[in-house]
Amino acid sequence: MNESVEIALLLDFYGQLLTPRQYEILDLHYNNDISLGEIGEQYNISRQGVYDSIKKGREALRRYEEKLGLVKRFSRHNETIRNILTELKKLEAGSTQRENKDIIDFCVMELEKVINEL
Repeated sequence: MNESVEIALLLDFYGQLLTPRQYEILDLHYNNDISLGEIGEQYNISRQGVYDSIKKGREALRRYEEKLGLVKRFSRHNETIRNILTELKKLEAGSTQRENKDIIDFCVMELEKVINEL
């Protein structure tokens, strides 16, 4: 995953744990694609000040993920649900009865994994 997408996702999960100013600066930079210079003008700080704030904010977000793992869990659940949908579409497309039972068993097993992790 590229860094911009990673940080935007981490910001969605942990952004409210940052200081309001760090959150705003990271949000402007990663979610609104505003340059460091433009952010600096808006907050009346140097480009270097913006860079330092972004760097500290990124480090904090990564520490939160390391400790809490919410994004990792979300990604795992998202992938599992996508796999289940794929299998259900096969079922919908018409399979033999044995294939239907295998697909249903797979979906039940995968959903139970997700439920147990929640």
